[in-house]
Order: sequence, then C-alpha cells, then structure tokens
Amino acid sequence: MEKSTLVEFESKCVQEEPPRCRAACPLHLDGRALCEAAAKGRFDEGRKIIQKTLPLPGILARICDAPCRDACLRREKGGALELGALERFCADEGPFRRPRILVPKTGRTAAVLGGGISSLTAALDGAGKGYTVTVFRGENSRGELLSLSPLLTGEMVEEELQWMENLGVHFLPWDASVSPEGLAARFDAVYAGLDDPLCRSFPELLEGGDPVSLETAVPGVFAGGNTPSFIFRAAAGRRGMKSVERFLQGASLSSSREKEGPYETRLFTNIEGIDPAPPVPVPPRGYSGDEAVREAGRCLLCECMECVKSCAFLQHYKGYPKKFAREIYNNLSVIQGTRLANGMINSCTLCGQCERVCPGGFSMRDLCRTARQEMVLQQKMPPSAHEFALEDMAFSNSQGASLLRHDPGHSGSAFLFFPGCRLAGISPRTTESVYGHLRNVLDGGVGFWLRCCGAPARWAGRRKELETAGKELLDQWRSMGSPLVIAACTSCLEVFRKELPEVRAVSLWTVLKEKGVPETVPIPSATAALHDPCTAAELPEVRAAVRDLVARTGRPAEELPLSGELASCCGFGGLQECANPGLAAKTARERCGQSSSDFLVYCAMCRDLFARTGKRTVHLLDLFFPPPGGAGADLPPVSWSDQRENRTALVRNMRKSLWKEEEEMEEEEGTLSLVMEEETEKTLESRRILAGTVRQAIRNGEASGRKIARPDGTFVTCLKPAAVTYWVVYRPREDGAFEVLNGWSHRMEVKGTEEGAP
Repeated sequence: MEKSTLVEFESKCVQEEPPRCRAACPLHLDGRALCEAAAKGRFDEGRKIIQKTLPLPGILARICDAPCRDACLRREKGGALELGALERFCADEGPFRRPRILVPKTGRTAAVLGGGISSLTAALDGAGKGYTVTVFRGENSRGELLSLSPLLTGEMVEEELQWMENLGVHFLPWDASVSPEGLAARFDAVYAGLDDPLCRSFPELLEGGDPVSLETAVPGVFAGGNTPSFIFRAAAGRRGMKSVERFLQGASLSSSREKEGPYETRLFTNIEGIDPAPPVPVPPRGYSGDEAVREAGRCLLCECMECVKSCAFLQHYKGYPKKFAREIYNNLSVIQGTRLANGMINSCTLCGQCERVCPGGFSMRDLCRTARQEMVLQQKMPPSAHEFALEDMAFSNSQGASLLRHDPGHSGSAFLFFPGCRLAGISPRTTESVYGHLRNVLDGGVGFWLRCCGAPARWAGRRKELETAGKELLDQWRSMGSPLVIAACTSCLEVFRKELPEVRAVSLWTVLKEKGVPETVPIPSATAALHDPCTAAELPEVRAAVRDLVARTGRPAEELPLSGELASCCGFGGLQECANPGLAAKTARERCGQSSSDFLVYCAMCRDLFARTGKRTVHLLDLFFPPPGGAGADLPPVSWSDQRENRTALVRNMRKSLWKEEEEMEEEEGTLSLVMEEETEKTLESRRILAGTVRQAIRNGEASGRKIARPDGTFVTCLKPAAVTYWVVYRPREDGAFEVLNGWSHRMEVKGTEEGAP
C-alpha cells in the first residue's frame, strides 16, 4: 500500500477530529476531556488539562468567557455546557502545580509591550521557546488585571506574575523612551498587546496589520489582542509569538495557520435519541462539587464511532478505521506481517456497512480487501487463513458437485438458474422446487447452472484464482448462449455485477415478484423480523421485491434497526466465519439480538448461521416452497460435510430425474464408512474437519502404515492435503467401519503426511 493510499484512507475517518468545544476555543482547551474528568470527580486531572492548555491558568480559568458555548452540541439538547463555570471550579478546588522546566536559551531576544492578557501570554510563550523576554508595562498593570473580573484576587495575579519571573521573564517599567520602532532596533522581535491602552497609543500598531500573522507596518513588530474576549486576547498573544518564531526562522508568516485559532471540525456526533437536559444553574459563588459533577455529566463526550457502534468486528479489535488503517499499513511493511494484524485484516466481513454510515465514507471493506490482495501478492498471507473456503470453492466446481444443463428437452435456454453453492448445500430440495417453478412460469427454457461464483476467492483477495474462476464462468455462460442469469444468492449477484459485468444477471426475488409464486403458507410465528443479507444493502430493487413477496404471505415482517442500506453481515461474508469462527459466532449472535422475534431471511447462509445460535429462523423460500411438515423455524443447521454431500446428491438426483442420465456418478474408490458420536461430530464441525478429510486421512494411514498405535486399541494418523495438517484418532470396527473419536488441525509440517505419501 502506497503512503498516499494510507493518507487517503485516514483522511476519511473523522474520529480523531477534535470535538466542537476544542475546535471553537481559540486556545483549544479540550472541554470534552475536562468534562470527562470532572464528571468522575477528578478535579485534579481537570486542573492538569487546564494548565496544559491555558497560559495564565490561575487567571484565565476563572474569567474564561467560553466562546465554545456557541459551538457546543449539547445546546441542541437542553443547553450548552457551562464550561467556564467548570474551569472556575477546578481552579478554585486546588492549586496549579507547576514544576519549573529549564528551557535552553536560543540567544534570541524578544520585547513585549503591555501588561494585559495578550502581552503576558506572548511573554510566557516566548520564554517557553528559549527567548530572553523583556516585558515593558505600565505602573498599574497589576491593578488593570484585577479590574478584569471580581473573581480575581491580588494573590491570583501575583502567583501568575511570579511564575513568569521564575521562567526568566524580565519586567521593566514603561517610560517615554518605549516605542515600537526603538524596541525593534534593540530586540530581535517585538510583540505589543493591544488590550493594554498604552499600546493602543501607537497608530502604527493599529493600522494595516495582517490579520493572520499580526505583523504591523513596522518590520519585526507584531500586535494583537484588541478584543473584549479574554480568551481571544490570550490567543492573539500566542499567535503573535508564533509569528515571532517564524520571523526569526525566516519562515512564512501566513502558511498553514488555519488551525491556530477557532476552526470547523469534521467530527460527527449522532445525537438522535439523546434526551434534552438543561444546564445546572451557576450560583454567584460558583459550582459546588456535586453541581460540577452533574454539569460535567451532561457532556456528550462527542465522538463519531458510528461504524463501531454496530460492527462486531470493529468492536472486537477495539479501535476505529483510522487506527486500523495505520496498523494495516505498518503490517504490510513487516516482512511476514504480525499474527494479530493478519487476523484483524482477515476478520472483516467486507459488508460495507461502515462506509454507508460513516460521514466521511470510510470503507474498511476496501481497506481490508486491498490489504488481503497485497498480502497474497507479497506471499505474506498465512496459507491457512482461507484454505477451508478455497477448498470448498474448488469442491463446488468439481465434476461431482457442479452441473450445467439446458432446460430438459431444450437445445437452448433464455434463462439460467444459478442457485449458488450455499442454497444447494443447505436446502437441496428447495433448490429443485424453485427450479421447477421457474421452468413453469418462464418461456424460452430455463437452464440450470450449479457451481461457485468465485466469492470466496474475491473475499480472500486471491485475484488470480478469481480471474480463473471468472474466465470459467464466462466460458460456461457463453457456451449456453449467454442467457439471462437468475441468481438466488445476493452475494453471487454482487460478484456477477462487479466482476463479470458482461454476464446479464438478475435476482431470483425480482423474478418471483414479477412472475408470481405458488400458494404461500403463513409465517410460522406470530411475529417475525426480516433480516436483509449484507450484499442486499446495495440492491434496493431486490429488497423491494422481497418486501413485496413477504406482504403476500398476509403477515408483513417487522423491520430490524439495521436493515436496508444499513444491513450488516451475519458473520459469513468476507470469510469471517472461516478466518475467525469465534468472532463470526459473536457477529451472528449480535444480529439475532436485534429483535426477540423469530427471523425471516432470504439468504441460505444467514439462515444456517442464525440457526447455529439457536435463533428460530425461517427462509423466505420455505414459505413458497415449504418442506415436508411446513415452513418451520426450527430447522437445524447443516454441517459443512452435509452441505458437500447435499450438493453432490442434488447433482446426482437432478441428472437422473430431469436429464435421464442413468450412468453412475464417479464415486471415490474404497469409500470408508465412518461412525462417530454426536459430540465428536460437533467437535469436528467446529474445527472445520470434514468427513471427507477424515476418510482421506484414515485411508492414507491404513494404506501407508503411517499411524500410531495406542494401548487402548485406537490409532492416530495425520494428513496434509494442502497447507493444514489434520490429525484423526480412530478405531477400526469388526464390521469394516471406522469409529472416529477425535480430530484437530494445525499448520505444522510433518514430513510424510502429504496426501498419497507412501
């Protein structure tokens, strides 16, 4: 990933943008952090925040005119926060502890005219930069500071002035010899605070000044602070001393200064559903501790996190897109990547919900997909990350599990039904029923096309494999006369439209809406919630067709909070279920938790994953093509092994019943009969160890003799068909079958375990 690509991704995430209060404050006091500390009664921490940001904190914290109030988002929900009163309480609650910091001297000198807020701020900042600073002030400067507010005392003012002297600031009396021109000749640079009447007596400081740099007509002299706002006076002093620094460095006085004062922030904070709460009234004496805590508790603690709120993936990895972008960029720069970062990259469902809810349009889908593709090209992708899914894709496209035929009795087909590997594996009977219905309602012949669309390769970032699959798809489609493809799966439809635009493809649901469905059966529960698959989020015509069909059942389903364009993944998309099964299960549970009602879905994989969580779920097709016994919501999930067997059985049955192909399908030689308890089946299923893999391992161990005999009469053997090594514990039975007791897998290479090894 190029650095420019990282910057582009980062720029779209607004989470690290400052809250409105901080952006609106000319000194950028973090009101959000202050409120967060005060709401917990941590007023010492609040003072540290104030001291870190404000010059003259003992003065400004008590007289702050809080221009941030106008920007506070809470004003739309009861009234702006009383940040000025909270600053005052923190300042009154305890002393500011300011350890002396020794700053190396630069040899530069700076003169400051005036004794007001602006001048003193400039002097403080100049001393902090290592300049030798001399302040020229009037005899009554202390009195003028005290006159700013009855909240100030002589002790408070003296404490600030003493602190400045401790930092090395020199104070000299103002006399008739003081002038901007004269001081510019004696010092390297000069700043004049126009909040002091003595400074306003010089016309050259008031006319023609630059509003950005505060440079005056006198070279090397800067002036500002002529404003009624105490905070803006201080900000002018800070800006002026920054200009002095640039002037002494020979740098531009005006470039890149947009954020030195108040500016607009891009941070988005959703306040929908937040109850209004009025400010806690500020007594003349100021807040008490309890009042300060209550007022600080009104803060919305502004942040975006819109994508994180509904994404189990982002929540799991405890971050937000901008942070992940940096981690992914750094991971791609590491020779082999890091295990944690690789896991994060491979765990995104690629559903795109984040991009649709993000105010800046940040797409974790694009970021993770790009990273996966680059890792594959650079051979950094762990070979086992998506091996199971890619093997299943290869199996789905094998001779025994794929099928391409014209409508029986037709030499050509106007349509081509593409059920997808999941519907065929989970509901083969439904697949046959839907195909029969399409043949009845569509003219011109409906062919049948069973294979994988290539989504696993696309999700895994395997562009080479995806291109190979795409070429095969195109060749097969063209060989059928380029008919209109009717895709039952929205993921398949997405692949066709984005990767193979030449293939004309529509959704099964739009066809059923137009052509009609058989007599429907009611939704089997009193209430049901309709769950949109994530790949339907960008297919409004499909979602509309589904809702029309649901309405025909006579009992429209309720809408989930995250539906339509906001639809999120069930946990299977992007191969999350393959790369991170635990997170996928959590994702599925969170989706199911959006409603206590039974779920109505129109994606076979969604139905299966939700069923694994125990959620009562019914597939919409089962309402129109009900299985024996009716469209129940308690159908069990289908194991990975059974899905493969279902696909091959479907191919055999359809070839025989529809196309009258009586020849036997090629069967594996020496098929082994397996016996295992239900708990063992569940263990192997959770570990992605298929029955076919178990058979291969036992067959290889028995034929080669590479097996370990144990005292209890059981054997342990292993097999490495690709990148993963599988181990199986089994026992031969007298009837010729093999009892399977356990199994596990890992990436360790064990010499001689390759499939077919002697």
